[in-house]
Amino acid sequence: MTKFALYTKTSTENSQHINIVEMPSITQAEAYFAGVKNLSLTQLREIFVVKEINGPNKTLLYGNR
Repeated sequence: MTKFALYTKTSTENSQHINIVEMPSITQAEAYFAGVKNLSLTQLREIFVVKEINGPNKTLLYGNR
């Protein structure tokens, strides 16, 4: 499965992901994130962007290790 991350669309914030999920497709990841945020798909796409991520899974818990 592929990892997808949820990001805010605003450019004033850091490019840090909000949430990560492993799903077979981006449409399923968008549906999952819409459910988590209790938004419709249209509302989710207006506020957030879902991107496929590759590479190490560094989160704020692990810092820059």
